[in-house]
Amino acid sequence: MKSLNVNLFLPDAIHNAIFERAKAECVDLAHYCSSLIIESLGSEIVKAPIGLPLAKYAQSTNGINGTHFSLSDTLEQILAVCRCVWRDKLEFADAVHKVAKNFKVNETTVRDKCTRRISLLPHSQIDTEKFLNMLAQPSTLRDYLCRRFPKYSGEIIQRFEQITA
Repeated sequence: MKSLNVNLFLPDAIHNAIFERAKAECVDLAHYCSSLIIESLGSEIVKAPIGLPLAKYAQSTNGINGTHFSLSDTLEQILAVCRCVWRDKLEFADAVHKVAKNFKVNETTVRDKCTRRISLLPHSQIDTEKFLNMLAQPSTLRDYLCRRFPKYSGEIIQRFEQITA
């Protein structure tokens, strides 16, 4: 992972929106912007045709009451790892391998999403040991992900119920 220090020039309305979202997710502005850029440009699953909104092509039909949610790659891959570990009874390393293959990404990408990408604050990182401890207690991982991604908490709860049923 490389670090890049840049100045972003944003219209006031955009800056305020990003600031409010970062505050709502309890992360500092730089960490939130980094995650936002990675989520926007790092998608290898869905490629929207030029000029059309990506969200239209990335919608999930697993929303509550038939609504459509577009979960981030981070959440989709974490949920896939959970499914492999809890349902398929795979070891974490094997689950990471399977998810990486299914999502057509590197294993390091999946591991990164299970650790650094879900960390609430840059100085309070989730490492593999902490993630494995949460993975061993589904309700703890579910609650943590709901705090980290409050916008998707309903979808996270629903997906956890499906996986652990």
